Order: sequence, then C-alpha cells, then structure tokens
Amino acid sequence: MILLINDDGIDHPGLRALYAALRARTGRPVLAVVPSQQRSGQSHAITLDRGLTVSPRHEEGFFAFSVDGTPTDCVKLGITVLCPQPPRLVVSGINDGPNVGRSIFYSGTVGAALEGAVEGFPGLAVNRDLGGTSFADAADYAAALAGRLYDRAEFRGSVVNLNLPATAASAWKTSRIATHGHAGFRERYRPVRDAKDRVTWHLNGTWNAAPEDGESDAHLLSAGHPTLTVLTPDLNGDQGPLERLLGARGDG
Repeated sequence: MILLINDDGIDHPGLRALYAALRARTGRPVLAVVPSQQRSGQSHAITLDRGLTVSPRHEEGFFAFSVDGTPTDCVKLGITVLCPQPPRLVVSGINDGPNVGRSIFYSGTVGAALEGAVEGFPGLAVNRDLGGTSFADAADYAAALAGRLYDRAEFRGSVVNLNLPATAASAWKTSRIATHGHAGFRERYRPVRDAKDRVTWHLNGTWNAAPEDGESDAHLLSAGHPTLTVLTPDLNGDQGPLERLLGARGDG
C-alpha cells in the first residue's frame, strides 16, 4: 500500500493527478490522507491543542480521508489509524512549487515525507516548479519512480526529494541526482494596514540562487533538469568542535 499525503489540500489538482498516476503506474492500492485545506509552510508541525476531525471523500476514481490538520498529522493518522496495513511507501505531493534550497526547511510536503522516514518507511516528496498548466507529466514521472522505490529496504528511513520543471516533459533535460543547497529567498516583511487600521506584517521575497556552485538542487532545476536529492531526518552535526571546546565528555 502507498500512503499519499500533500500540503495543498484535498481539492488540489496536483494531488488528483498523482493519485491517478500512482494507481495506474504501480498497480498498488493508494490511500490518500490529506489536509482539508491549504497547509503549505507547515514543515513538521503537529496539532496538540485540539482533536482532529477525519472525513471521507469519495468521488468517481478518487477516495481520500480529509483531515483538519497539518500534513504531518495526516501521516501520523494514516500510519497509526487509517491504513489497514503498514504502507510500503509514503508519497507526498504534487506540491505546486519547488522545494529546493532553504525552502525544504519550511515545506509541509517535505515535512510529511520526512515523518514517514522518521517512522522507518521510504518516502518520496514530489514538487513541480511554478508556472506549469498541467501536472500530468510530473505525476507520470513521479509514479514511475514510486514504483521503483516501493518497499525497497535501502530507502527506509530516508526521503527522495523530487523536483520537476514546470514545462512539458519533452522539454526537460536529463534527470540529475543533486545535493541540497542553500539557495533561497531574500526575505522581507512588508507592512500592510488592515481594516482596523492596524499594521500587519506580510512575508515575501525574491528568489536568490547566486551563492550556489551550479550543481545544487536549485541551480539544476532552474536549468531545466528534474532533480533528485536524498534527505534523512538525522539532525546530528559534527561533534568535533564541541569536543575540542568542552572535552569529549562535555564537562570542560
């Protein structure tokens, strides 16, 4: 079974395209457990201050559970409550926009896939660059990759983060395995007065890929390549500097 999640909500066309492609391409059952509305930028957030409502949605050629929570809530509920058997792959997407560089730290799409990895399942996060008019080519590519990742033991506990160009597949360059870079938005907050004449601060920015070396995920995607990056939920950094500062036991 494939557990399918997204962060753009149950009515997003990227979800519907990927759901259909996964069923057609892999021949595996697909269970969609997705937020009831847009929940982008939620990263790995979970809901603790209230209970979650789960509602089935059944349409011709589509069945899903809609959850009034975050993408990670959906993964947790899917794995522990809604899946009749443990999934062999957790797929998240298709996200409407790239998740490369710094964006992956905020992405609900990537966060959901990483939650599957935390639980020991292989994960696939699927993202398409902004500007496209159809998700069909991205869905077909992602579903073919999902078929190859399905139940592969060596991918348990990790996520393949797939980013696809917005153009038709016929215009794509060769797929590239990439490193996760640190390109990102030059962010700023813009003051806007609301209806009560209060100043509210709206985050926006412009994309900045300049610091990278040309072989990172952001640069390769902008050059027209589908990119694949392996991510893991291991936050351990290099302990050497701390050991030199405090001693190996950490007591100075």
